[in-house]
Amino acid sequence: MIFYILIAILFIPLSIIFPIKKIGKSNLKTLKKNKQNYIISCNHMSNMDPVMMDITFGKKFRFLAKKELFKNKFLTWFFRGLGAVPVDRTRADTRAVKEIFALLKKNKKVCIFPQGTRAKTIKIEGETAKEGVAMFSIRTNTPVVPMMYSRKIKAFRRVKLYIGEPIYPDETRKKDKEYLDEYSNLIIEKMNSLLEGDKQ
Repeated sequence: MIFYILIAILFIPLSIIFPIKKIGKSNLKTLKKNKQNYIISCNHMSNMDPVMMDITFGKKFRFLAKKELFKNKFLTWFFRGLGAVPVDRTRADTRAVKEIFALLKKNKKVCIFPQGTRAKTIKIEGETAKEGVAMFSIRTNTPVVPMMYSRKIKAFRRVKLYIGEPIYPDETRKKDKEYLDEYSNLIIEKMNSLLEGDKQ
């Protein structure tokens, strides 16, 4: 209920201030038709990225957000309402990981930024990417939809959001230790390829 109240209040003003154009929406058709859950893996350059993901699709995506944002009850209510899951970035936060697993098992959609924090570059450098997306996908057998913002979100500047084809984990290699790294690299490769030929 909180989410829909926030969306109703924020949808029009944020859509005008931060215009996002979706490219590749047809890649979600099969997932929608089969009512298949999915994980969004997207680049991250602005604090507005996760909020605009909710606004752009009109859906509540769960996403990891640094615990420092949850400073008081109001901010906790606000960010939780938008789907944020607090995470302590100074250590391996098993509580946050367990919460994401639980959400995926409940068929809730999750958006993860593999860089873990905001980056200055549009494309994702391999060494800056974490394996969380691949781990969640493999362990829950949930496909990954690669997405990329064409540039940093700024007020009154149109940004393209490229949507790629779903990537499905190989269940037969679930226990293969090398597969986690391979699959993670594949996801990053597919994400970066979405920006090929991009012209603002």
